[in-house]
Order: sequence, then structure tokens, then C-alpha cells
Amino acid sequence: MWRKAYQWPYQRRDTRFLKIFLDAFMRDAIKYTEDTRQKIITAMDVIYALKCQGCTIIHYVDLV
Repeated sequence: MWRKAYQWPYQRRDTRFLKIFLDAFMRDAIKYTEDTRQKIITAMDVIYALKCQGCTIIHYVDLV
């Protein structure tokens, strides 16, 4: 019982951080898609959006 009550503030903080990260990530991915006048988000749009957020994927060259 004590353990569950102890984890709750951290879980709420992590959920808030994840929501902010995903909102910014999706905004960037949509921005890249709209800039290229596409209707579907491609894998490269996702990679560029992650890179913009500071989460560079190391082996993204294989997708090019």
C-alpha cells in the first residue's frame, strides 16, 4: 500500500513529460509532412522529427 502511494507522484510527472514530448514530436512530424505536401507521414518525417527533438536514431541511413 505504501509503495503504490509513493510511486504516484513520479508516475504523474512521467506521464506529463511523455505527453509534452509526444505533442512536440507529432507537431514536428506533421510540419515535415506538410512542408513536402504529402498526405501520409513517412518514416523519414518521423526520423527528422525525432532528430529535431534531440533523439537521433543511429542507423537511420538504411531507410534512405
